[in-house]
Amino acid sequence: MENIVFYFSGTGNSLRVAKTLIQELGSGEIVSMAKPGSYSLIKQYDTIGFVHPVYYWGLPKRVTEFIENIALGNNKGAYYYSIATYGGFVGNAVYQLHELLRKRHGVKLGYGQKLRMFANYVVAYDMNERVDEITKKSNEKLVPIINSIKKRKRSNVNKLTRIFESMNEKFVSEVSNMDKDFSVNSSCTGCGICEKVCPVKNIEMVNNKIQYRHHCEQCVACIQFCPQKAINYKNITQNRGRYTNPEINYRELSGYNR
Repeated sequence: MENIVFYFSGTGNSLRVAKTLIQELGSGEIVSMAKPGSYSLIKQYDTIGFVHPVYYWGLPKRVTEFIENIALGNNKGAYYYSIATYGGFVGNAVYQLHELLRKRHGVKLGYGQKLRMFANYVVAYDMNERVDEITKKSNEKLVPIINSIKKRKRSNVNKLTRIFESMNEKFVSEVSNMDKDFSVNSSCTGCGICEKVCPVKNIEMVNNKIQYRHHCEQCVACIQFCPQKAINYKNITQNRGRYTNPEINYRELSGYNR
C-alpha cells in the first residue's frame, strides 16, 4: 500500500500530525507543501492526504498554490483526505481544499476533518500556558480521525459563511509583504535558526543579519523558534510567550522543508 501526506507547518503542529499519520498507516512519504515550484506524483498511491494549518479562516497562500499546481498523475482514483489544524475557528479551510481538488483536478475529497491544536499565532494574542493539556487533547482527538482514514470513511464538506472567505482573501492578498512589520533587536546572535525554519525561504542571513524577502506566509516560525526572542512583530510580541510543537525541533522541521 502506497501512502503520501503533504503538509505545511510553521511551528510543527501539522508536521507532527503528518508523521503520526504515516506511522499509523504503516508506511509512506511525507512531503512539505512549502517546496518551491510544482510537484508531480510519479507513483500511484492508495491514499493522498493534506495536512495544513488555518490562516485567517482559510488556507495559507502557499497551500493554495501548491494544490493548484500539483500534478496528480495516475491518481484520480486514490482516497483523498485532509486535516485542517487550527487554534480558533476552522472557517472555510476544508471546503476550500475540497473545491480546489474538484475544480482544478477533477477529484473528490473523500474525507475532510478538523483538529484543534495549540493556538500559536502570537501576532494576534498572547498564548496561554496549557500546552501539555491542549496537546494531550489534540493527540486523543487525532486517534479516531486516523481510524476513519484507515477505514476509508467518507464525509460531506460544507461551505460556511461568506465572511470567512472574504477575510481569507484579504489576508492572502496582503500576506507576502507583512514581513515589513517584523523587527530584530540587539539580542540576535546571527545563529540562522530563523532562516532554517522558514518554510518558504523568506529569510536570508546577510553578514549575520536577517533580511526578509517579501514572500512571507505569516507562519511566524521565525518568531517562535528564535532562541533569543529577538524577532518581533509591530512591537507587540516582545513580552508574549513562544510556542513550538513539543515533539518537533527546528532541525527536523527545516529538514523536511529542504
